[in-house]
Amino acid sequence: MTVKLVTPNEALLPSYIAALERNWTPSNDSAPTGARQLLDSILRNPAAFLTSLSNPEGKGRPVVLEDGTAVPRLPSCRYWISDGEYAGEINLRWQLGTSELPAYCLGHIGYAVVPWKRSAGYASLAIRQLLPIAHQLDLKWLDISMEANNIASRRSAEKAGAMFIKEFNAGAEYGNVDALLYQLLVS
Repeated sequence: MTVKLVTPNEALLPSYIAALERNWTPSNDSAPTGARQLLDSILRNPAAFLTSLSNPEGKGRPVVLEDGTAVPRLPSCRYWISDGEYAGEINLRWQLGTSELPAYCLGHIGYAVVPWKRSAGYASLAIRQLLPIAHQLDLKWLDISMEANNIASRRSAEKAGAMFIKEFNAGAEYGNVDALLYQLLVS
């Protein structure tokens, strides 16, 4: 089995749609409303949906936080994790000209694997495959944060080679959950 990162594409769109039809979304294992919204967006315009998944220039209106504060949109790219079909995704966020992130962004990357493909090392492989991309962006490290009770995400970060940095409160924007910060050096 070969696991690789790919740009979201029409060939994998049917297996992505199949995941959504199971009410899975990248942000929630059971989100019928969110899955329906994504499906509707795909049905309206599949090409536009695929294009919308990455914004490497950080273009667009500012992002409005829960407290009403408007903050600059960060550049980002989303990649699908594939083993021949859609298996999940990983996204990379960064700030131009620095490896630092603004306080409102808790990590450079976020990842999710569909439940039926978990425990096979897909997330840690995806993290490692993201390193050359981060290197091309002149990033020196990748911050990876997760809820403290997310054991699977912790294991994926550690298996990819990330080092534990600290435990912290994620703040009101993220539900005041206890979180962990890991850091992976980009060489």
